[in-house]
Amino acid sequence: MQLILGIITILLALAFYAFLIEPSRLKQRHYLIRKNKQRVLDISDAYDMFAHEGDVTIAHISDMHFSRWFKPRKMNKIIRSVMEMQPDIIVFTGDLIDDYKHWPKKQTDRLIEKLKRLKAPMGKVAVLGNHDYKHGGQYFVKEVLKEAGFTTLVNEEVFGSDAKISMNIVGIDDLSSGKPHYNFDSTLAEWHILLAHQPDQIEAITNLAQYDLVLSGHSHGGQIRLPHLYIKTEGAKRYTESLYLPTKNTILSVNTGIGMTMIPARFGVPPEIVYYHLSNKRQIFENFDGNFNFEKQITEEKNEVPTEEIQNDYNTPDRTTVPLTPINPEKTSDPVKKTEDKVNKVIDINLFRRRYKNKKII
Repeated sequence: MQLILGIITILLALAFYAFLIEPSRLKQRHYLIRKNKQRVLDISDAYDMFAHEGDVTIAHISDMHFSRWFKPRKMNKIIRSVMEMQPDIIVFTGDLIDDYKHWPKKQTDRLIEKLKRLKAPMGKVAVLGNHDYKHGGQYFVKEVLKEAGFTTLVNEEVFGSDAKISMNIVGIDDLSSGKPHYNFDSTLAEWHILLAHQPDQIEAITNLAQYDLVLSGHSHGGQIRLPHLYIKTEGAKRYTESLYLPTKNTILSVNTGIGMTMIPARFGVPPEIVYYHLSNKRQIFENFDGNFNFEKQITEEKNEVPTEEIQNDYNTPDRTTVPLTPINPEKTSDPVKKTEDKVNKVIDINLFRRRYKNKKII
């Protein structure tokens, strides 16, 4: 009898933790990425020591899944974290709401107000996830993000530059619910970043090596994760959490997200925000005098191949025209191809476990 009572007590304690404690936690990960030396440092335990190394800081948020049981007031801790870090750019990689059909409409104004409080001087960029599309919710989500100051990319890209850095960010549509296009040309930007909600989408990108950093979500890390036992989500079966190296020069980061789906619980995978501190250690445009400015470039689906270059007045002295690669509609909806290449996971490279140890970055 005592054994049964003990088991019941343990199960109740685990359920209490999974439903009430862990969803309220917030984990922060910090990576210093030095492009000129092709290094990735996990500086999560001593990020303040290396803040000066980065030219630009990106805050990565994903999978908030706002719903009846996860309301916008839960964002307060996220807002405090982001505002404390003062990132230059904020990116959101999809699944703002869990299901539009069951969304409590009276929470819309509160949601917009909370998202507006996330501020970044270089801008806020987002892509849509599969849950954003449920019951036609993509139109609602895009309008909410627009009202909150986000630029939503659906098979589009933005380019911006200032005296410290030049950056091109591509956002592709969701794999299962949208119509993703994968053909984007390399640009003159110093950094090329790709936003894709489902990480397994990268298997369909033939020119993946042109991107320095790919940011995804979707997996939730399994959401309920026991030792060596968790459920892998379709679209995130190959890449589930943390960092990967799919090509020699491309880093894939899978964010395990903030919210929950199916059941309002998390276990072994606390909500997280990931910060990337990008470092060039050299000036991009020495004579630049102005503010960082993103200009949106749209890749449209067309039946005929365009023959002329599209003119863009980008905020950089070196680039005046950007050719758009024509999209073949018949190829963009192909399922993700499986490859036999070994996945090399980047785990704790030069991890700094103590605050005042290993200060020098080689």
